[in-house]
Amino acid sequence: MQKIDAHMHVDLSGVDAEQVIDYMDGNNIAKCWLLTWEETEAPISHIYQNLPPEHVFEAYEKYPDRIVPFYAPDPKSENLEKKIKHHKEKGLKGCGELKVTHKWEEKVIGDYLRIVDKYDLPLLFHMEEPRMHYVPAKSNRQEKMLDKLLNGALNGLTKHYLTRFAKKTSILQKHIEDRQTYFPGYLYDFANLEKRLQEFPGLDFIGHGPHFWNNISDDPSKILFHDKGTVDHFGIIDRLLSTYDNFYCDVSGKSGFNALTRDREKAKLFLEKHDRKILFGTDNTGLDFEGLIESFQLPEEKMKKIFYENADSLISA
Repeated sequence: MQKIDAHMHVDLSGVDAEQVIDYMDGNNIAKCWLLTWEETEAPISHIYQNLPPEHVFEAYEKYPDRIVPFYAPDPKSENLEKKIKHHKEKGLKGCGELKVTHKWEEKVIGDYLRIVDKYDLPLLFHMEEPRMHYVPAKSNRQEKMLDKLLNGALNGLTKHYLTRFAKKTSILQKHIEDRQTYFPGYLYDFANLEKRLQEFPGLDFIGHGPHFWNNISDDPSKILFHDKGTVDHFGIIDRLLSTYDNFYCDVSGKSGFNALTRDREKAKLFLEKHDRKILFGTDNTGLDFEGLIESFQLPEEKMKKIFYENADSLISA
């Protein structure tokens, strides 16, 4: 079955343009959306990696029939509209990945959406909740270990229990507190996202990321980075996908894979219900998304939508 991977990056995890093409050839992928990441004032440089548009367009110029170029300039960029207009003339097909420490309610985001809407580009964005992030003081063994334990090891469990232990015993408490930095989250406020969906009905929004996919459930975990366990009731993303014609999602990343594996019965229901709104993607993970989606044994017409037709319709309009 022909596929479009609607979420890939060049330069991420050491992947260059030729490796992207090799991956596509080996997995029957007709086209691939290549996305940027740009935030000029990232609050924690430790977790930011600049993925510039130049490398996306170099790949596009080399493989114009396979690469679909996306670019999401930083919303605070000078000459923002000029940047988007320039890249649209070069073949830009979408705005993404918008992964910035703003909220949907902010004026700068409203101004951004007006420009993206004006140039008729779909918008692919990343949602992640605020948290305290440990920034290593040095590159020694202890700091590397604390970095791992406090920033995601065992899906957030080590951070939860190590922080509790430090507070209770005072062992490492001051050291940890001194190195903690507030991370303000990426576009995480669903209430104001919904207002933007209403404000820009002609703009197609495509959601992705840990906070997005944790809300496949109406009771997301307060501890785990990628939520686990059964989905007793669907959460807000189910309602938004059902309510708004301009709202979509891509299943890429560890967060999307986790959402489809934590409760397979509910995941199948979700895929069946929203087959016209879901995009296949991988996000440089190497995870077997194709095998996972095929394992749900959906009707062929639904599989075609998820693997190819939904993404194709968003860039062909």
